[in-house]
Amino acid sequence: MRAAAAEAAQQLRAAAIEPDAVAEYEPPRRRFIGTRAARMREIGRAWKLGALLVTDEGELLIAGETLRAHEPPPILGYTSESARERDALRHSAIRGGFTEGTTVHWATQPIDLDALDADSTPLAVRDGALVVRWSPRAPLSSAMPLQAYLAERVELAIAPDRGA
Repeated sequence: MRAAAAEAAQQLRAAAIEPDAVAEYEPPRRRFIGTRAARMREIGRAWKLGALLVTDEGELLIAGETLRAHEPPPILGYTSESARERDALRHSAIRGGFTEGTTVHWATQPIDLDALDADSTPLAVRDGALVVRWSPRAPLSSAMPLQAYLAERVELAIAPDRGA
């Protein structure tokens, strides 16, 4: 697993594809005088390859949520509470030091090799080999071997027009 991830990271680096930011959400915190607003704190850089992220160091993470950092709009009337929450998350990335338009991945998960057969991860073991499913609920019969999956996703990242 580590060798396949390291190879994917090396190929993406060699193709001069910039990795995205990986961040951790820090909820609002009470301070002596007031409350520090929520923010996203950068914890690394990675390339998104479908259901997985490959870090600069060649490690694999399970992809979580993705957003683009942006300044808050002028006071608006939101059509839904979920729209207000998404906007607050985008603004928390700005407060965390990300520049406008930066892609930020958050709520990622490290890969726990002991929990690969659980329904909560896109990675699983089939016939003794690591395989990747597009969704944790997808059947194992539709899963691809990890190395083939990473090779395909790297090729698409390097030359997206060939995959169209």
